[in-house]
Amino acid sequence: MKMETAAKGLALTALIGGAARIGMAPSAVIWGTDSIQELMFGFIACLLMGVGIFGVFMHGANRLGIVGLASVILISVSSTLTAGLVWSTMLGVTGDDHDYIATMQSLNSSVMLVGMIGFCVQSIRARIYPLWTAVLFLLFPFMSFVPAVANWAAVAWGLSFIGFGYYAFKNKTVRNPAYFSQN
Repeated sequence: MKMETAAKGLALTALIGGAARIGMAPSAVIWGTDSIQELMFGFIACLLMGVGIFGVFMHGANRLGIVGLASVILISVSSTLTAGLVWSTMLGVTGDDHDYIATMQSLNSSVMLVGMIGFCVQSIRARIYPLWTAVLFLLFPFMSFVPAVANWAAVAWGLSFIGFGYYAFKNKTVRNPAYFSQN
């Protein structure tokens, strides 16, 4: 398998993961926060986005550099931790029951935020992806703290992954050539 094929497959995985992440918002509104429907969408999205972010990175690897790679690894690790935390919530285990869950949630949020900021700075600097994808990616954590729109924060996150995945899958760029561009 060629590296370009693998990158496109991973980018498609990111795109599908973004769509699954968007599915969390209506599920939370209809069935309530931490409903089984919302948690299933979240669990699937965590797994797909944690793997798919590597396709997004591979598309612009020549411009994103080591900081981009480190950020992608942090995002992927955080997605894996989030999947575990979502699974524990599905089983009924919460931070109130065990101290390590609350500690893990704080650690996971910090790892994700550092990864998101690093990746967004690098992707804006590299000018491979459109600005709106990075803005939506960074908007998600802030929207989560606003009660009126907290249930819809996942839509911003999902749309950013759909944008990243689409550009990587279609081998499109904003300004600079992608790693797999025909020269």
